Amino acid sequence: MYEIIDVIHDYLFVTLRLRNVRTGATRDWQHWDDLEDWLCEEYGVKELKGLVMDALPKHGSWVDSEK
Repeated sequence: MYEIIDVIHDYLFVTLRLRNVRTGATRDWQHWDDLEDWLCEEYGVKELKGLVMDALPKHGSWVDSEK
């Protein structure tokens, strides 16, 4: 399970900062900005921050974090 702890917009992309609920590890997941709309519709929410998902999104991939 992953909690979305931040949503970062960067022109055509959206980066979701995800925290693994079990381990506490934080990584970034990125895809086209449509991903945000798709996930809001799928989960029936207006804002993704704070959402806990059972699995990773179907679209996108891990990216290196600049933390």
